[in-house]
Parts: sequence; structure tokens; C-alpha cells
Amino acid sequence: MSLFLSLLLALVSPPAAGGTVQGRVILVRSGSPLPDASNAVVWIEKVHDGGGSVESRAKMRSEQKRFSPRVVVVRSGGTVAFPNADPIYHNVFSVSAGNRFDLGLYRSGATREKTFEQPGLVRVYCNIHPQMVGFVMVVDSDFAEVTGRDGSFRFEGVPPGTHTVRAWQDEGGDAQASVTVGGSAAPVTIRLDVTNFKPQPHKNKYGKDYPPGAGTDDERY
Repeated sequence: MSLFLSLLLALVSPPAAGGTVQGRVILVRSGSPLPDASNAVVWIEKVHDGGGSVESRAKMRSEQKRFSPRVVVVRSGGTVAFPNADPIYHNVFSVSAGNRFDLGLYRSGATREKTFEQPGLVRVYCNIHPQMVGFVMVVDSDFAEVTGRDGSFRFEGVPPGTHTVRAWQDEGGDAQASVTVGGSAAPVTIRLDVTNFKPQPHKNKYGKDYPPGAGTDDERY
């Protein structure tokens, strides 16, 4: 085959088809798997092709003095809407480095938004209700999702090559695994140990403790 023909074939040949990355996150306490592996974020680090599963927009409602859903994921530059579905006021904020924000006090039915540029975990709180805790994971990837109860995940159309799959969950921290797309790779299993997790109270947006009884007034707040 001539050099010219080889170059021509290389130019017109379609790129290698993407593959599938799938697996499961398992939460473990004292050596035993838990039946519920919800709200773990799984993503393929720094993989971009424009056809992945992660969205550029998400929504986290303030509802019954909780964030719902508790965990969302967006790509870098993505926007999260924070609608207030309660008949009271809320003040959503975060002091997470690189993605600090304060949406101020807003009433029932109103929605405010925040665009997140910096990859990383954003811990979200309400300045009125200390029981409200949520998480926005901002990823540098086109492939990410939040697990359901069974902890399973699946990504289609992943570019060939060896990639790092990362997982994070509030109580289990983070872990990673390597996967090669283009061969007969085994399903990915990531175990996160929640044994030593102990919830810690957080401060309000001013860096101070919440006043006693904060978040219990149903009349306005």
C-alpha cells in the first residue's frame, strides 16, 4: 500500500467507537456492605467528548426544610437553581473554597441560581435552618451521575483509553479506580468505608454558631 493511500485511509476512517464503563459503589460499615448506597457521585475524571451524561444545569429545592435532592452534580461552568418550595423564607449559601456564594433571603416560590466554575465539592447550607445540608459536586468531565439505592452507575460512549473513575459520598469520603475502555474490562467496583463517619455541626454564613432553636419557627422561617 502506498504512503499516500495509507494517509488517505487514516483521514477518512471513522474514529474508534466509544465504550461502556459501568459498575457499582458499595458503602461499607465495620466490614459489612450497607443496603443503601444512594447519593454517591461517580465521574470519569477529565474526559470530554460532548456526549456524556452530566448536565450543565441542575436543581436543588428547599422543601420541608431540607434540600431535595440532597446531592447534585454539574460540569464546570454549570448552573444550579435553588427554588424555595416552602411557605417560609430561606437563605442558601456556601463557604466552600473556589465556589463561595450567598443567595440572600428569599421567599416562597422564588428561585435563585449559582454558576459554578471551579471543580470540587460545594457544601450547601441555609443560614436560617441548620438542618439543611446539601452537596453540589462540580466535575471536570462529561461523564458523571449520582447513584441510587443500589449504587450502580453506567456511562455510554466513553472514549477509548485508560481513565480514572472517581466516587464520593458524604459519609464515605472519596476513592478511585482505573478502567481501560476498548478491551474486555471488568465492571468497576468502588468501596467507600463509612465506619468512622461522625456528623459535625456547621457554622452559619458569618462563621458563628446558629442560635438555640434555629430552624424551628414555622411561622415565617
